[in-house]
Amino acid sequence: MKKIKVIHFTIANSGSGVTKYMLRLWEHIDRDKFQFDFVTMSKTLDVAQELEKQGCKIYYLSTYAEDDRQQFETEVKKILKEGEYDVMYLHTSWWRGFALEEIGKEVGIPKVIVHSHNTSVHIKENESREEALNLHYEQRERLSQDIATDFLACSQEAADWLYGSKISKEKVQIIPYAIELEQYQFNAQIREEYRKKLGISDEFVIGHVGRFAFQKNHDFLIDVFKEVAQVHDNIKLLLIGIGELEDTIRDKVNHLGLENKVIFTGKREDVNCLMQAMDLFALPSRFEGLGIVLIEAQAAGLKCIVSEEIPPIAFLTENIEALSFDVLLWRDKILEYIPGYVRQNMTKILEDKGFGMKGHVKKIEKILENNINVEE
Repeated sequence: MKKIKVIHFTIANSGSGVTKYMLRLWEHIDRDKFQFDFVTMSKTLDVAQELEKQGCKIYYLSTYAEDDRQQFETEVKKILKEGEYDVMYLHTSWWRGFALEEIGKEVGIPKVIVHSHNTSVHIKENESREEALNLHYEQRERLSQDIATDFLACSQEAADWLYGSKISKEKVQIIPYAIELEQYQFNAQIREEYRKKLGISDEFVIGHVGRFAFQKNHDFLIDVFKEVAQVHDNIKLLLIGIGELEDTIRDKVNHLGLENKVIFTGKREDVNCLMQAMDLFALPSRFEGLGIVLIEAQAAGLKCIVSEEIPPIAFLTENIEALSFDVLLWRDKILEYIPGYVRQNMTKILEDKGFGMKGHVKKIEKILENNINVEE
């Protein structure tokens, strides 16, 4: 049987949740039925060699549509025509235009999927957030239901943000993220091994996973940690990720004299193991489509303190508490957890709520196959 060919826009080298999501789909999809290829705006891709070994093609775009529409269109058309794709799968968070959708329609791609992954704009620090928001709302007013064949979102909040009232709720499928639950299940042996690797003995460890970007609000987290450290000295902060604000956060940590208490791991592929080393998970995001790292933290049996901006659909266990952006409120809540607690196995709870990969991938496979005629 001929495989259904799917091209994903766009994968990145940042280790973001959306990139992890695409890679998880590829890992678990039925490869006898589906072929995945990927487009990236990154100059290099750490996972490129491995993906290519597995039969995926990686395409590197040289420009964004808003910077050079003609060049962008030329490159995308070449990719789509040469690949003869059945499905164009667009992973996005906000509207800057509809270039990809328009090109896909012009080229005659049978199925165009738009998948909303967030609830606000993610921009570089030297760009104007106000201008980006205004652009998003202006473009959203131009949105029409014929721009794509399928509309997905990781939460209702992400759907409302990207589609507004322009796409009827009946046409939008809410499909929360899923993870390999068994890989995150608490393991005391892995915990001991990783704490030793990180130079951690009996300290209480607050963990965070996320890009160093405006959205993730590291600045607030450092303020909270400073207050906690003033009360409880035997404590460390574990920060996993990379991003444009990493140097700024490192400078703040050093300025506050916390450099011996904060561990920067960089981008890691073993987040499931690093979560075993944590004692508490903190997610003070300014906005989130869902927050896949929060699903991971719950699967690891961690108590979680999060901002009130996290969508309710991500609250899967009783281990989460949402707080307003009040430094002292966060400090006091963390201090309540420092005596410690017994980590529970959350696998069945999350599986029953549909957050296991097996069921999730079946849903995506059904969407990819729907109305696609694959001939020998």
